Amino acid sequence: MDSVPLRDWLNEDALVWRFPLFEQAPKTDAPEAWVAAFGAVARDLQCLRYGRAVTLDGLLWELIVNDEYYVIAGWHRPEEYVGDVGGFGIGHGLVMDAPVNEATVWVADIVQNELAGYEFVQWPSEGKHPLLPRLREQRPVWANPHTEDMSLR
Repeated sequence: MDSVPLRDWLNEDALVWRFPLFEQAPKTDAPEAWVAAFGAVARDLQCLRYGRAVTLDGLLWELIVNDEYYVIAGWHRPEEYVGDVGGFGIGHGLVMDAPVNEATVWVADIVQNELAGYEFVQWPSEGKHPLLPRLREQRPVWANPHTEDMSLR
């Protein structure tokens, strides 16, 4: 199997945007679909979180678009942040002009995976089962993987 060299995303020509996690409609020139995806996930972060408390206030959304228009998304942890969550950034081949619904499901998935790395944090959850981000009728939904319930939430 051929190995693929890792790219140094931050040393390339890239556009970087950062804005508060819970700010309503931030003033930014970032791609609208990604801003909307971050906003949808931020709204959902405020409910159905179970487990120990984690401090998200003070984190910033971070969107990086490289010179080939691929996206890295995640959280930036500013120096003044006093919470217990670290920053992260993940890219999985989505492009800057991805449809808002695909971007929303993808952002929800990476945030859910990031929070799962903190002991006893489940988001979002209906008690014992974390819900999974999915597209249904081209709309982002939270689905119960045990019942296949994909009602719009």
